Amino acid sequence: MEISRRNGLGLLYTWTIIILGFGCLWQIFPALDLDQSGTMAVLVLLGVLAEWLAVPVAQGYLSGGYVIVMASQLICGGVTTAYVAALISLIGLGIANRGNPLRTTLFISAQHVLAATGAATFFELTTGTVLPLVVYTLAYFLINHLLVYFYLLPKRSDYPDLLGWEALGWDGLTYLITAPYGALLAMVYLKLGVGWALILFLPVPVVQLILRRYVQLAASNRQLTALFQVSKGLRLSVEPATFFNQILQESRRVVDYHSAVIFFWSESRQLFLPGAAQGPQKEELSNLLLSASEGVVGQAVATKEPVLLEDVRNLLPEAAAPFQQFRSVAVIPLLAQGEVNGLLVLGGMKPYAFDDKAVLLLSIIGGQAGTVIARDLLAEKIQHLAATDRLTDFLTHRLFYRQVVKHLIQANGGENPVSLLLIDIDNLRGLNSRHSHGAGDGVIQMVAGVLRDITKPTDILGRYGGGELAVLAPGLDSTEALRLAEQIRIEVRDRRLVPEEAQHQVTVTVSVGVATFPQDTGDPDQLFLGAEKAVARAKELGRDRTIAYSQLIKQMRAKLGKNIG
Repeated sequence: MEISRRNGLGLLYTWTIIILGFGCLWQIFPALDLDQSGTMAVLVLLGVLAEWLAVPVAQGYLSGGYVIVMASQLICGGVTTAYVAALISLIGLGIANRGNPLRTTLFISAQHVLAATGAATFFELTTGTVLPLVVYTLAYFLINHLLVYFYLLPKRSDYPDLLGWEALGWDGLTYLITAPYGALLAMVYLKLGVGWALILFLPVPVVQLILRRYVQLAASNRQLTALFQVSKGLRLSVEPATFFNQILQESRRVVDYHSAVIFFWSESRQLFLPGAAQGPQKEELSNLLLSASEGVVGQAVATKEPVLLEDVRNLLPEAAAPFQQFRSVAVIPLLAQGEVNGLLVLGGMKPYAFDDKAVLLLSIIGGQAGTVIARDLLAEKIQHLAATDRLTDFLTHRLFYRQVVKHLIQANGGENPVSLLLIDIDNLRGLNSRHSHGAGDGVIQMVAGVLRDITKPTDILGRYGGGELAVLAPGLDSTEALRLAEQIRIEVRDRRLVPEEAQHQVTVTVSVGVATFPQDTGDPDQLFLGAEKAVARAKELGRDRTIAYSQLIKQMRAKLGKNIG
């Protein structure tokens, strides 16, 4: 609702300015001196050229167009200047369209009309030679930026730097240089004619071309610096999270993205998980889990090539999933030995925010990130093999015990229950003797599979002993844990196995003991002891049953009460 309200107010403001600007042109049209149409045409042509050669910078574009606005005010007056400013914006942005919709182009034109009209009013009220030029420039600058400020205000969260001092500084410097040059151009035009004025104007596009080249070289230098810094981080063998954040920071040297995130592939979950994110939508991107087969991610994984979406609005929603909040998207697969083990995703709020050159450089950076991910995954795999049981892929007894202790400490002093389930396979020794140890291993793996299927992802699974498996279930009280234990018992009993060299199915049963923290005990060792006693009691009563340690405590108390009586 808040987003819709914000967009609605933004549209209302945009069209209000458009109507005011073009309404102003309609209002002042009778005062337009059509005898100056030739001069106006020349001024518009020069202004369009300046706009066409505008230099792209991080906060927008630097244009020499104000040279023409100032010259027009001094040569033709405020009415003609309003039309000149409007036509320069309409035609200039039409030729060098920067991905702006028609609504934005109309807004910029109307904005310059209002700035020129307002500044002309202050110009007429000021006396002197230099002071009117200073007042006109300040008024034009302030009106322009106030109108732009309110235009961008709803998007402040998406573009936190657009309304900052750096953007004002760049634009102010442009006005400071072009204002006196525009006055000089007007003086030459009035005294020497249009030919000399055109000659004097030539340095403006030349300077813009030189500045454009300088900006391009500076961008190339930033890109090379980014590659060097990433390579340096790779050699230093820093922590993966630190290195991923460095990748995102250095990627900004290559392209000015809005928000970005690095994902790494998780073998255990078969999903891409977020490793680091930056930008205004950092929190949202950090919560994404990506399938390897859907949307733009699936395309990048399948082709192992970067995927560039230049304008999401021109695509079906599923094609850009799950990054529809951006206007442009670049998905760079992170490769190591020909396999995709991660993704670098950049989002921009403007169409055509990323070009092929930037994507190529990001692919080089991404290749180095892929190497780090591969190295980290290998270390994780080695660590996993050392920590897990070979047969079930569950935690070993020692590491499972550590996890129990850790969760009991984190259980907020007993406010949150934690239950331990010990699952003992009935008659496993007899099964091994009748068939083989291979058959026994198959039974253990089958029971382990049941536990994986039934338990929650947050539950912890362990290999407790030869035929015993364990489940730590945070958040389950004794009643809920007994319900889970019964579900496990029934599911195991309903499955049938045919061991190798056997001719008949084998029915497998389990006895399950449950102990709960803090209801039964607050000590980890006592928690295990309670679960073991519950399992032993289930065995005594004929196996294939579940018992909670709390039930044993009640029975002992009842028996003790009878003896005392």
